[in-house]
Amino acid sequence: MGKTQVFSVFMALISIAVTASGQYADIKYYPDSANYYPSFWQKAVDSLSKEWIWNKIEKKSREASAVADISSKENKDKLLKESGLNGLRVTARTSEILKKYEQNGDKTDMAFALYEHYRPVFAAALKKENLPSALSYLPFALSAMNNKIRSYTGGAGFWQLPYSWGRKYALQIDSYVDERLDAEKESAAAAKTLARLYQIYGDWPLTLAAYTCGPANVNKAIYRNGDQVDFYLIYSSLPYFGRDVNDALAASILFAASRKHDYLLNYNPPTDTVEVSKRLHFTQVADILKLDIDEIRFLNPVYKYDIVPAINRVYKILLPQGNLEKFNLYEDSIYSYKDSLLFSLHQRVILPPPPKGRHWAKPAREEIPENSTLVYYHIKSGDNLGFVADWFDVSITQLEDWNNIYNPRRIQIGKKLKIYVPKNKASYYRKIDKMSFSQKQKLAGVSSSQRASKPAEEVKLGKDFFWYTVKEGESPYIIAKRYPGISADDILRWNNIKDPRKIRPGTKLKIKKMR
Repeated sequence: MGKTQVFSVFMALISIAVTASGQYADIKYYPDSANYYPSFWQKAVDSLSKEWIWNKIEKKSREASAVADISSKENKDKLLKESGLNGLRVTARTSEILKKYEQNGDKTDMAFALYEHYRPVFAAALKKENLPSALSYLPFALSAMNNKIRSYTGGAGFWQLPYSWGRKYALQIDSYVDERLDAEKESAAAAKTLARLYQIYGDWPLTLAAYTCGPANVNKAIYRNGDQVDFYLIYSSLPYFGRDVNDALAASILFAASRKHDYLLNYNPPTDTVEVSKRLHFTQVADILKLDIDEIRFLNPVYKYDIVPAINRVYKILLPQGNLEKFNLYEDSIYSYKDSLLFSLHQRVILPPPPKGRHWAKPAREEIPENSTLVYYHIKSGDNLGFVADWFDVSITQLEDWNNIYNPRRIQIGKKLKIYVPKNKASYYRKIDKMSFSQKQKLAGVSSSQRASKPAEEVKLGKDFFWYTVKEGESPYIIAKRYPGISADDILRWNNIKDPRKIRPGTKLKIKKMR
């Protein structure tokens, strides 16, 4: 092996070590059973117990405080009713999750101490949107206060905020920065998301289900159950990663009310804000200023790999108070310290700054799921990406990324799509390519009689079009599934609608007759 090869191997190992030392481990757990939530929460709290902040949580004696009696179902129901979350119930699943919290003992109490530290931030965001304060327990229920964990659906941060909602509210999410890990910014976006969804559903169980597994999945479950707008009636039709959020929130409220919490987070130091104008690695700051790199990571969680990608743009970082003058004094030394080693393999993939006046950044590409294999599907007449995504249980974004599709309206008949599916179901998914359109639609829960029957909301409109009246819970995508060969984009184009969120129940849409 020559000197050049030896050096390349050495640099690759350095790169791996630098990345591995980053504060953002990108923990991603995939559901493997109906016990997805308890397993996910357990892994989250176990992972949190290995973090630096765990050493800052201490057990202190407090004055005796009254705790609520939750020994009876009546008392539990009363506590939930007082929370202001209409529709939330105590079920057998609630008791199972509550038991899981109690079995974890000290770990659960210490995670609750971290929750108490951030609770004012959560409460302020909810108050701004006029939402019930009891929703502040949602981060504890969803993430066990581990903001590094990522859910199966790609949610991140304390609130497990989905990528799409983070982008909607202008959070920067790219290869190096994820503002969903900023407690204040994520809380503001999560509160706005919950407020928006509650306006749509008017019911907290459905709202929370839509938050975790997406409004499309909730609408689909409602449609499959004869338009039953009740979470507990459509429960079995929801993806299982969207089923337990109501019980988890209820269990968290009951846990908080019925237990005396003696653990406190003994860490709330004053900080200095430092403006960074060049790319910077936390190692440079920690070594030159003699600081604990884990403390820098805790104060600046949005930088996923310890790197501040300041190229033609100023970023800000927080440091323990008293280090601002030292940073300014040793600035040149900090930026030059080990820069060739720390940035040699990272420089080319740092993203350029977003356009002036906008906060949008290029999103990270969809990852290939673990334990998956590649299958192919050939586009046929009448297909669109929404149908294909539904048949293969993936998202449209995944199809676009896996196949480099930039304009989903220009897919061609005969084009071969790459789709990654679970290995243990590969043979099942390969058969879809040979199925007829009607057979494939049955996979999505739409029967032939449903597609063939003419909805009562249709009214004729001339020779080529008819009017369709939108019902509660329907979206352009759901309506398009009634009519083979029509996509949601077609419906928006025919009606000159640019923002589908403006469609309300009772809206009349013009639909073209397909021959």
